[in-house]
Amino acid sequence: MAIEASQTSSTVKQQLVDQLPKRFKGLKFGIQSNQDIVNQAVLEVSDRMLYDIENNRAPYRHGPLDPRLGTSSKTGLCATCLQPLQDCVGHFGHVRLPLPAFHIGYLRYVVMVLQNICKDCARVLLTEPERRQYLRELRRPGIDNLRRSQVVKKINDQCKKVRACPRCGAVNGTIRKHGVLKLVHDKFAAYHKSTAQKKAPPPGKRAFDASFAEATKYNPELEKHVRKAVDDLNPLRVLNLFKKISPTDCELLGLDPAEGRPEMFLWQYLPAPPVCIRPSVQQDNASNEDDITTKLAEIVYISGLIRAALHKGVAIATVMEQWEYLQLQIAMYVNSDVPGLSQPGFGKAVRGFCQRLKGKQGRFRGNLT
Repeated sequence: MAIEASQTSSTVKQQLVDQLPKRFKGLKFGIQSNQDIVNQAVLEVSDRMLYDIENNRAPYRHGPLDPRLGTSSKTGLCATCLQPLQDCVGHFGHVRLPLPAFHIGYLRYVVMVLQNICKDCARVLLTEPERRQYLRELRRPGIDNLRRSQVVKKINDQCKKVRACPRCGAVNGTIRKHGVLKLVHDKFAAYHKSTAQKKAPPPGKRAFDASFAEATKYNPELEKHVRKAVDDLNPLRVLNLFKKISPTDCELLGLDPAEGRPEMFLWQYLPAPPVCIRPSVQQDNASNEDDITTKLAEIVYISGLIRAALHKGVAIATVMEQWEYLQLQIAMYVNSDVPGLSQPGFGKAVRGFCQRLKGKQGRFRGNLT
């Protein structure tokens, strides 16, 4: 009995001996870079087809329902980790976009950055003494987030007033939203607002107007609109501007260049979520697909059309129209509640990612209890 008791006590002691629990040192929120999106993905979603009818309705490889992205079936196995639904958390894919697109969630911040930088040389619109003064304030040891935000706001207010770049002398005007996902640069906003054009044209205005000479020659109707012409800031041009921003200027914009840069606020690669969060509802000889899955297939399809159009040299007007439609679909994929995105009379409203997270029925309040 004594031997058995000692064995039992040693067994209990062994069960109590354990490693100390790990503790989180910190939690950091940020935005993913293109490399992060590609690294976390197990495949590129490049085919819009969902099922292969000739192969017993098996999911298409490299399609939105590729088995390597996980499974939504209770009897199926994930092709990546070979685990059933209850053990597989799912795996991400990515869609490679033919042209960059604005991120609907960061559009306001993109406008702010564009207001602060020169639209020619991409330098922050501050003189050298002002740059040094603001950098000293931002780099002060122990500065808190509230004080940092106030300094960045002062920089933004000051840059809005600058009309000529202190470095290259280029004319800079107002950044405006034109529609839901379109940005324009009105270089000569002050000149346009002057009554009866009493002000003398600013430098570069005549050269800007002369750039439309060839177009007005073939279409005289354009001549009355040339005076109010603005510069289009499409995502490709904005991306190239943001890439030229120096690390020091990133600090003046309120960013840590080691953690994130302004070009990360535009889509170049789109994450494709695991299948388990967008399950297919199987019916007799068909299936009812999730909104995210159908929208993902549509984005892949339009991306293929644009890629083929660029390869064949299709008319630029056609490419621009498809590009705008692609941006609209990506915005609805993220947040379909933005005013102006959904058009009445086109079926039921699409539920984007934001709609799945917020509200009483969202993931946070509805599931994490």
